[in-house]
Amino acid sequence: MTPVLLVELNRGALHDVEAPSEFAIGEPFSVELRNHGESVHVHVRADEALSAVARIDTDGNLFVERETTQSVPVDVEDVGSPVTGTLEISTGYGAERRTIEVTVEPDGDDDAVDVDETLSRPPEPDADSDSPPLADRLSLGVPSRRTVALLAVGAAAIVVAAAVAATVRSPTVLIGAGVVVGAVLVALVAVFA
Repeated sequence: MTPVLLVELNRGALHDVEAPSEFAIGEPFSVELRNHGESVHVHVRADEALSAVARIDTDGNLFVERETTQSVPVDVEDVGSPVTGTLEISTGYGAERRTIEVTVEPDGDDDAVDVDETLSRPPEPDADSDSPPLADRLSLGVPSRRTVALLAVGAAAIVVAAAVAATVRSPTVLIGAGVVVGAVLVALVAVFA
Protein backbone atom coordinates (compact mmCIF):
# COMPACT_ATOMS: atom_id res chain seq x y z
CA MET A 1 0.00 0.00 0.00
CA THR A 2 1.33 3.43 -0.96
CA PRO A 3 2.05 5.75 1.98
CA VAL A 4 -0.09 8.90 2.07
CA LEU A 5 0.66 12.51 3.00
CA LEU A 6 -2.76 13.91 3.91
CA VAL A 7 -3.54 17.55 3.16
CA GLU A 8 -6.88 18.98 4.35
CA LEU A 9 -8.39 21.79 2.23
CA ASN A 10 -11.15 24.28 3.12
CA ARG A 11 -11.86 22.67 6.47
CA GLY A 12 -11.87 25.90 8.52
CA ALA A 13 -12.34 28.52 5.81
CA LEU A 14 -12.13 28.94 2.04
CA HIS A 15 -8.57 28.30 0.75
CA ASP A 16 -7.48 26.99 4.18
CA VAL A 17 -4.62 24.43 3.96
CA GLU A 18 -3.85 22.01 6.80
CA ALA A 19 -0.91 19.59 6.59
CA PRO A 20 1.79 18.17 8.86
CA SER A 21 4.89 20.30 9.24
CA GLU A 22 7.20 17.40 8.36
CA PHE A 23 7.06 14.06 6.59
CA ALA A 24 9.72 11.32 6.23
CA ILE A 25 9.57 8.63 3.57
CA GLY A 26 11.82 6.10 1.85
CA GLU A 27 9.55 5.06 -1.01
CA PRO A 28 7.07 6.54 -3.50
CA PHE A 29 4.07 8.15 -1.81
CA SER A 30 0.89 10.02 -2.57
CA VAL A 31 -0.19 13.52 -1.54
CA GLU A 32 -3.90 13.18 -0.80
CA LEU A 33 -5.77 16.47 -1.20
CA ARG A 34 -9.02 16.16 0.78
CA ASN A 35 -11.40 19.06 0.05
CA HIS A 36 -14.02 19.78 2.73
CA GLY A 37 -15.62 22.80 1.02
CA GLU A 38 -15.91 24.64 -2.28
CA SER A 39 -13.94 23.71 -5.40
CA VAL A 40 -10.43 25.07 -5.28
CA HIS A 41 -7.26 25.36 -7.40
CA VAL A 42 -4.27 23.81 -5.67
CA HIS A 43 -0.63 24.14 -6.61
CA VAL A 44 1.83 21.44 -5.43
CA ARG A 45 5.52 22.28 -5.83
CA ALA A 46 8.80 20.76 -4.59
CA ASP A 47 11.82 22.95 -3.91
CA GLU A 48 15.18 22.34 -5.60
CA ALA A 49 16.54 19.97 -2.92
CA LEU A 50 13.42 17.78 -2.90
CA SER A 51 12.91 17.83 -6.67
CA ALA A 52 16.44 16.35 -7.06
CA VAL A 53 15.17 13.04 -5.57
CA ALA A 54 11.35 13.25 -5.89
CA ARG A 55 9.13 13.83 -8.92
CA ILE A 56 5.50 14.98 -8.73
CA ASP A 57 3.53 13.02 -11.34
CA THR A 58 1.31 15.98 -12.36
CA ASP A 59 1.94 19.48 -13.63
CA GLY A 60 1.46 20.66 -10.04
CA ASN A 61 -1.60 22.80 -10.79
CA LEU A 62 -4.76 20.93 -9.83
CA PHE A 63 -8.45 21.66 -9.62
CA VAL A 64 -10.06 19.80 -6.70
CA GLU A 65 -13.86 19.61 -6.88
CA ARG A 66 -15.92 20.39 -3.79
CA GLU A 67 -16.20 17.60 -1.21
CA THR A 68 -13.80 15.29 -3.12
CA THR A 69 -10.35 13.84 -2.63
CA GLN A 70 -7.62 13.90 -5.24
CA SER A 71 -4.34 11.96 -5.04
CA VAL A 72 -1.07 13.28 -6.41
CA PRO A 73 1.54 10.52 -6.88
CA VAL A 74 5.12 11.39 -5.95
CA ASP A 75 7.90 9.16 -7.26
CA VAL A 76 10.99 8.92 -5.03
CA GLU A 77 14.48 7.87 -6.05
CA ASP A 78 16.69 5.58 -3.95
CA VAL A 79 19.10 7.67 -1.92
CA GLY A 80 22.28 6.72 -0.05
CA SER A 81 21.76 9.28 2.69
CA PRO A 82 18.73 11.33 3.81
CA VAL A 83 17.74 14.27 1.60
CA THR A 84 15.54 17.01 3.06
CA GLY A 85 13.57 19.55 1.08
CA THR A 86 10.20 21.28 1.15
CA LEU A 87 6.90 20.57 -0.51
CA GLU A 88 4.68 23.61 -0.88
CA ILE A 89 0.88 23.34 -1.11
CA SER A 90 -0.84 26.61 -2.05
CA THR A 91 -4.43 27.69 -2.78
CA GLY A 92 -6.13 30.96 -3.69
CA TYR A 93 -3.45 31.70 -6.31
CA GLY A 94 -0.76 31.63 -3.61
CA ALA A 95 -2.75 33.56 -0.97
CA GLU A 96 -2.75 30.55 1.37
CA ARG A 97 0.18 28.14 1.51
CA ARG A 98 1.59 25.40 3.69
CA THR A 99 5.20 24.24 3.57
CA ILE A 100 5.99 20.66 4.54
CA GLU A 101 9.56 19.59 5.28
CA VAL A 102 9.97 16.25 3.47
CA THR A 103 12.89 13.95 4.22
CA VAL A 104 13.62 11.18 1.73
CA GLU A 105 15.45 8.45 3.63
CA PRO A 106 17.43 5.50 2.32
CA ASP A 107 15.14 2.57 1.70
CA GLY A 108 15.55 0.32 4.76
CA ASP A 109 15.22 -3.18 3.36
CA ASP A 110 13.37 -4.96 6.18
CA ASP A 111 14.30 -8.37 4.76
CA ALA A 112 18.05 -7.71 4.89
CA VAL A 113 20.11 -9.35 7.60
CA ASP A 114 23.53 -8.05 8.62
CA VAL A 115 25.97 -10.95 8.97
CA ASP A 116 29.48 -10.79 10.36
CA GLU A 117 32.17 -13.40 11.02
CA THR A 118 31.01 -14.07 14.61
CA LEU A 119 28.11 -16.11 13.20
CA SER A 120 30.56 -18.60 11.65
CA ARG A 121 31.89 -19.68 15.07
CA PRO A 122 29.95 -21.97 17.40
CA PRO A 123 28.63 -20.27 20.51
CA GLU A 124 30.77 -20.46 23.61
CA PRO A 125 29.18 -22.09 26.65
CA ASP A 126 27.94 -19.61 29.21
CA ALA A 127 29.55 -20.15 32.59
CA ASP A 128 26.61 -18.50 34.35
CA SER A 129 24.08 -20.77 32.69
CA ASP A 130 21.61 -22.60 34.92
CA SER A 131 21.33 -25.60 32.57
CA PRO A 132 22.82 -28.88 33.90
CA PRO A 133 25.81 -30.52 32.18
CA LEU A 134 25.17 -32.92 29.30
CA ALA A 135 25.83 -36.05 31.42
CA ASP A 136 23.16 -34.98 33.92
CA ARG A 137 20.66 -34.26 31.14
CA LEU A 138 21.27 -37.68 29.54
CA SER A 139 20.85 -39.49 32.86
CA LEU A 140 17.35 -38.01 33.18
CA GLY A 141 16.21 -40.19 30.25
CA VAL A 142 17.63 -43.46 31.69
CA PRO A 143 15.44 -45.13 34.35
CA SER A 144 16.99 -45.93 37.72
CA ARG A 145 17.55 -49.50 39.02
CA ARG A 146 14.62 -49.09 41.40
CA THR A 147 12.32 -48.16 38.51
CA VAL A 148 13.50 -51.10 36.40
CA ALA A 149 12.99 -53.51 39.34
CA LEU A 150 9.50 -52.14 40.01
CA LEU A 151 8.53 -52.53 36.34
CA ALA A 152 9.91 -56.09 36.28
CA VAL A 153 7.91 -57.11 39.40
CA GLY A 154 4.75 -55.51 37.98
CA ALA A 155 5.18 -57.26 34.62
CA ALA A 156 5.85 -60.60 36.34
CA ALA A 157 2.68 -60.23 38.46
CA ILE A 158 0.60 -59.53 35.37
CA VAL A 159 2.11 -62.50 33.47
CA VAL A 160 1.52 -64.89 36.42
CA ALA A 161 -2.09 -63.67 36.86
CA ALA A 162 -2.78 -64.09 33.15
CA ALA A 163 -1.21 -67.57 33.09
CA VAL A 164 -3.21 -68.74 36.13
CA ALA A 165 -6.45 -67.34 34.69
CA ALA A 166 -5.81 -69.05 31.33
CA THR A 167 -4.96 -72.38 32.99
CA VAL A 168 -7.73 -72.64 35.59
CA ARG A 169 -10.55 -71.06 33.55
CA SER A 170 -12.70 -70.33 36.51
CA PRO A 171 -14.77 -67.11 36.78
CA THR A 172 -13.49 -66.57 40.34
CA VAL A 173 -9.84 -66.94 39.28
CA LEU A 174 -10.46 -64.69 36.27
CA ILE A 175 -11.88 -61.96 38.59
CA GLY A 176 -8.88 -62.41 40.93
CA ALA A 177 -6.45 -62.10 38.02
CA GLY A 178 -8.24 -58.91 36.91
CA VAL A 179 -7.92 -57.49 40.44
CA VAL A 180 -4.17 -58.28 40.44
CA VAL A 181 -3.65 -56.65 37.04
CA GLY A 182 -5.67 -53.58 38.10
CA ALA A 183 -3.75 -53.27 41.38
CA VAL A 184 -0.40 -53.46 39.57
CA LEU A 185 -1.47 -50.78 37.08
CA VAL A 186 -2.73 -48.48 39.89
CA ALA A 187 0.54 -48.98 41.79
CA LEU A 188 2.61 -48.11 38.70
CA VAL A 189 0.57 -44.98 38.03
CA ALA A 190 0.92 -43.93 41.68
CA VAL A 191 4.69 -44.41 41.62
CA PHE A 192 5.31 -42.56 38.32
CA ALA A 193 2.76 -39.75 38.71
